[in-house]
Amino acid sequence: MSAHLLQIALGPVQDFVAQARRTRDLWFGSHLLCELARAGAKALAEAGALSILPALDRGDPELEPCDGFLRDNGKPPAPIANKLLARLPEGLDPAETARATRAAIFRRWEAIAERVRARCRGLIAEDADRVWKEQIATAIEFYASWAPLDGDYAETRKKLDRAIAARKMLREFGQWKHDRARAPKSSLDGGRVSVLAEVRPTSLVRDYRIGRGEQLDAVGLVKRAGGEPEQFPSILNIALAAWIDVAARHAAGELARLCERARELRLPRVSRPDLAWALAFPFTAEALVASRVPPLFAELDIAGDPEAFVRHELRPLYRVVGEPSPYVACRGADGDRMGKTLDAIGDPGAHRTFSKALAGFAAEVRTIVEQDHRGSLVYAGGDDVLAFLPVVDAVPCADALRRRFEQVVGPAASAETREEERPTLSVGIGIGHVMDGMAALLELGRAAERLAKTRRNALAVILDKRSGGRRQWLGRWPSDPAGRLKEDARLVAEELSTKKIHEIATILRRLPEPARVAAIESEIESESWRRVLEGEVRRALFRNEPKPLTLDDVHLELSEDYTNAHEAVARWVDRLLIARAIAEAEPRPKPRPQPSEKTVEEPA
Repeated sequence: MSAHLLQIALGPVQDFVAQARRTRDLWFGSHLLCELARAGAKALAEAGALSILPALDRGDPELEPCDGFLRDNGKPPAPIANKLLARLPEGLDPAETARATRAAIFRRWEAIAERVRARCRGLIAEDADRVWKEQIATAIEFYASWAPLDGDYAETRKKLDRAIAARKMLREFGQWKHDRARAPKSSLDGGRVSVLAEVRPTSLVRDYRIGRGEQLDAVGLVKRAGGEPEQFPSILNIALAAWIDVAARHAAGELARLCERARELRLPRVSRPDLAWALAFPFTAEALVASRVPPLFAELDIAGDPEAFVRHELRPLYRVVGEPSPYVACRGADGDRMGKTLDAIGDPGAHRTFSKALAGFAAEVRTIVEQDHRGSLVYAGGDDVLAFLPVVDAVPCADALRRRFEQVVGPAASAETREEERPTLSVGIGIGHVMDGMAALLELGRAAERLAKTRRNALAVILDKRSGGRRQWLGRWPSDPAGRLKEDARLVAEELSTKKIHEIATILRRLPEPARVAAIESEIESESWRRVLEGEVRRALFRNEPKPLTLDDVHLELSEDYTNAHEAVARWVDRLLIARAIAEAEPRPKPRPQPSEKTVEEPA
């Protein structure tokens, strides 16, 4: 039997990970797929296959399972993508190898699910055993394809890609064999029935933050309870990380008193010693937002007056650092030209080298996101990254990731790849309100990523304000879009009034649409309207407070064509309003009132 190339894909991915209400659902869904892929990669290596993706050899410690955020050595496990690729030597049967790999993956999945089931026995309905087993058995999708490796390596690999893509198109819609009479559907997946009991132990409900009306299927419960409850910072904790950092430096006494009160009330904790930004306030950040305190007290059945908590614990903090911004950034990133880069790789050895470069970048992503920019990484599968960050850290983090990707992954491309065709990273940032829900935030981040991918090597930002609608802006590297937004944020914070930005937006609405002017087919008419637009914008900027500004001051360039000039002003308005949201999210301590000095009269 000749050598074979074997490819394995696990699913579902996007829907599986996105079915989440809390960060613990989101993180464990991603972690779970990595662990199943890790089990598959280990089975392939132990069978004698040469693992290409991931490029890990038999006995590598990264092939060992990891149940939590960190290994025993204090380091996070290496992320492994849901796609495995291996070269099988002569004599190793590909069908048997695929079956053995599938068995190893499902053993790992069943062990994870069984551990959660034992831990949450009190939450599960007595009549849910058969439903649980069926939902667990049907949750994971496994696809495998193989072909003899006796010709062109790149063509063989593409043949496997096409075979798995075609197989995924043949969806299976098997009918559920087991059900629970009159039981509600899962809140995360409406296609599965809930396995939760009507009466639930208070301690488990509190630990896993299960809402009173919330229902979870077997897979949803595994994602909710798969990790230790205190390991998961909420979306609100991430959004307020920069604010907490400023509070710890400028209102240390007030924050310490709040922490003590949180301990007395036994508020949910965040135990992540590896995250410096989570140490200053190791509790749920709902206790830091006045509007979230009453529902938090109600959810946790905390005796006491939430208004008194706000008055005595939060107001003193707000007087020093102001109220925190309730907006958070969902950031997605994806490599450009990855398909062409892989097509240019002509042998398994070169592909392993490229895989190692991708793994090296993915390993650095966690440090860049969580340590350098106060964020929380959901997953980093090679060139595919998803994370949540404070609004003020999102753009600098995107720039740092882009630069590191080009430094690590770019040189690993084939030597025949031209410089302008080497892989780059496109990053999308969606900025939304923390109360919009996990699904809305994820979709906002993905929409921004799709926008960035329309140009490649680009940064796209979409802002969805509860008051002000949706704004989007796209900038390409290497023109430094991150630096442009940073300077714009400084501009709107110090020199350009928000009122003036909206005034210029109103000017655009009052002028005719470019399509109407173009339909006239008159250069004189177009030039006249362009002059009107420029004059109105210049006049508005000249009347700016606190000081007059010019087009150069606000980095606005107007072309000689009305259509392009109109579009340039529209893009400028969107960019400046996004920069304004970034500037507003920057916590700024207030000057403390100085005690009044009393005049002491000298004796006569």
